[in-house]
Amino acid sequence: MKGVDELHKGERKAILQSVESLLEKYRLCKYLIPEDGQSIRSNYDIESLEKHRTFCRKIEQAVSQLPDREQFLIKERYLGVNTDYITDYRVYRDRFNPPISEGTYTKIRWRAMCKLAIMLGILEGDGKPNCTMN
Repeated sequence: MKGVDELHKGERKAILQSVESLLEKYRLCKYLIPEDGQSIRSNYDIESLEKHRTFCRKIEQAVSQLPDREQFLIKERYLGVNTDYITDYRVYRDRFNPPISEGTYTKIRWRAMCKLAIMLGILEGDGKPNCTMN
């Protein structure tokens, strides 16, 4: 992943924002998927539900392929029910055992985000943005 380590600050920020927006969409889709026993009202609901489930599976599969520390960080910071209220500081000081430094957290997060960006098609394997994304 040498190519992604050499990206400019603006490019890194754009990658982080793109992946974070997908993870936010994941949380919303998880919220919209009814729990077992709830009824679905129309064909539109069924089609929409299937799109949400497919999207969620894609995100979950990508996250499950990350190394343990990266996977833990992503789940704690971005995929949990209360992640809108959890800060990076809380994750690296309170969730990691033992706590890690801010610099270490930033490196782990950057690596995880790059890998997710590649797996989800935001970046190509060489670290260049995927021009085919809409």
